[in-house]
Amino acid sequence: MNDSLELAVELIGMNLKLVLLLAAIGLVKGLSEVRYDNYKVYNVQIEDAKQFELLNGKEKTLQLSSWREARHLGESSDFMLPPQSQQDFENLLIINHMNYTIKIDNVQSLIDAQRPRQRTGHMEWTQFHTLDEIYAWLDLIESRYPDVVTPFTIGKSYEGRPIRGIKISYKKGNKAVFIESNIHAREWITSATITYFIDELLVPRNPGVRDIAQNVDWYIIPVLNVDGFVYSHEVERLWRKSRLPSDPNGECIGTDLNRNFDYRWMMIGASDDPCSQTYAGPFAESDPEIHQLTSYINNSIPDGTIKIYISLHSYGQYVLSPWGHTADEFPEHYPQMMGVAKGFADALVRRYGTVFTYGSSATTLYAVSGSGKEWAYGVKNITIPYTIELRDKGELGFLLPPEDIIPVAREVTEGFVGMITAAREIGVL
Repeated sequence: MNDSLELAVELIGMNLKLVLLLAAIGLVKGLSEVRYDNYKVYNVQIEDAKQFELLNGKEKTLQLSSWREARHLGESSDFMLPPQSQQDFENLLIINHMNYTIKIDNVQSLIDAQRPRQRTGHMEWTQFHTLDEIYAWLDLIESRYPDVVTPFTIGKSYEGRPIRGIKISYKKGNKAVFIESNIHAREWITSATITYFIDELLVPRNPGVRDIAQNVDWYIIPVLNVDGFVYSHEVERLWRKSRLPSDPNGECIGTDLNRNFDYRWMMIGASDDPCSQTYAGPFAESDPEIHQLTSYINNSIPDGTIKIYISLHSYGQYVLSPWGHTADEFPEHYPQMMGVAKGFADALVRRYGTVFTYGSSATTLYAVSGSGKEWAYGVKNITIPYTIELRDKGELGFLLPPEDIIPVAREVTEGFVGMITAAREIGVL
């Protein structure tokens, strides 16, 4: 084949790839938005393990979506159901003598209340922002504060989006806090809160915030699950997982990224069913978001620099430490973890009256393995690792209205000041 013909074939191949890529993007853009008209959220009392297993086994048949699991037997779980499954669900509860109440009568009405009538086009905290808006704001602060803000990208998501973060450092030699946010796509309050906190660190409005800004380095990824986050804005508001299609049957999409870390992966509190909300993936670090996050921490941040690791979530108002895989034993640094968690929780109660519960995941909320905080402690030996679950306690769940952003963000900022103060008192920072 001569050179001209080879070039023509190559160009045809490139054009075909471009056409297929554009077609794929068009399919995504062409998806109609999922609506939740007359979807209800039920609060169900779970009295024994048999009831717990019964409801979990109905996830597919009743299209049941778990919002919050009961902390212990005798407490309650939150479930969302579509209209066509509600009567069967209620009959199931009645037959099995399970008490319930309806917490949210029409989920779509709360989603509509979260949508701004008109987007501002710039970053502020009276509305929930898209990934593009958050990234445009990161560009702005990187150019405005070049001596303090260092941008980083851990890599690209499955769908090819950059996963961006920033390091805020006022001076050399500081120990660091690492925060990843919005690992679960539907938890919009997390990225809204952490971007407000970034703004506070850059323009401190009180001495306590100024102190933790200047004397601690902060590595922050506002949106880790970028594909899921975009999907939750454009198509399915209550999407939780990643967008990696790893189901061999092609039926379901996505991994629960907070079950995908390579520490006691799939040991407990995770599912091997690709259609489950807690699907841990086909193997540990199967999803590029988690593989690249751990690689970045391993290769780009010197060992011993990170003293506190935070995975920011909603909802429930908890500060959760390891261990997640067992309630029968506690990590070596558990007393320090509880002391620092108390500093966070006490600061919120003192200033705002907001109550956060703290303890290990397995004893305080539920068993879990393969999560970020477990990896941070079990693999990286980071002394203080937490999952922090923000407001509320279940009244609105994942659908807090925009007017709650600033109150939540202000109290979390106060909590971080208390957390750093407590960490210093025990010599962690």
